[in-house]
Amino acid sequence: SSLIVCSLALLSFIPASAQLSYGIRGGLNLVNNDITNVDENSAMNKDSYTGFFIGPMLEVQVPIIGIGVDASVLYSQKGLKVSKDDEIKNQSIAVPVSLKYTLGLGNFAGVYVAAGPQFDYKIGDLNYEFKDATEVKEFALEQSTWSINVGAGVKLINHIQAGINYNIPVSKEGAYKHVSATDPGSVVNAAQGASESIKSSTLQFSLTWTF
Repeated sequence: SSLIVCSLALLSFIPASAQLSYGIRGGLNLVNNDITNVDENSAMNKDSYTGFFIGPMLEVQVPIIGIGVDASVLYSQKGLKVSKDDEIKNQSIAVPVSLKYTLGLGNFAGVYVAAGPQFDYKIGDLNYEFKDATEVKEFALEQSTWSINVGAGVKLINHIQAGINYNIPVSKEGAYKHVSATDPGSVVNAAQGASESIKSSTLQFSLTWTF
C-alpha cells in the first residue's frame, strides 16, 4: 500500500553515518471510540477505554541535523465498553514508523516531534456477541487497520524518552449490529452490518529506555 511505500521511503533517506539506538517502549492507550448510529442513552456512548502497549523500538538518527526514523513493534491493547459489564478487548501487534526531528538542549536533554503511519494486525478474538432479554449485540473487528501518529516528547540523559502521541484512525476498527433476541433475522436498530462502523482515536503516553 501507499503507507508501506512511504515508510520505506523514510528509511531510504537515512545515510550510513546515522546513529543507531534501540530499546524498550511502553505506555498507556486512552481510547475514544467513534460509533455510528448509537442511541444517545446507550451505554456504548460511554466509550472511553484505557489500555496499554509495550515492545521493542529502534531509532536511527542523523548526527547534527537531528532528523531520523523511529520504529516499534508493540503489543497493544485498546478496547470498547459495550455496557457496564461487557467489553471488547481489541488486541493487536502495532508497527508505527515515524519521521522524527530532535532538537538538542545541551548534552543531556532534547525535545522532539514525530509523525508517520502505523499498521495494526489484530490478535485474539475478532467476533463478539453480547445478549440480553431483548437484543443481541454483534461486533466484528477488522483483521488489520491503518492509522497516523502525531507526537512530541523529551529525551533525557541519552537513555530516557517520555512522549505524548495522538493516533488518528484511517480505517475502521470494525462494525456492529443489534439483532432481536427473539427473531434473529430482525435488526433492532438502524445498523445494517458493516455499514455501521467503529473508529478508535487514541491518546498515548509513552516511556522509552534506549541502550
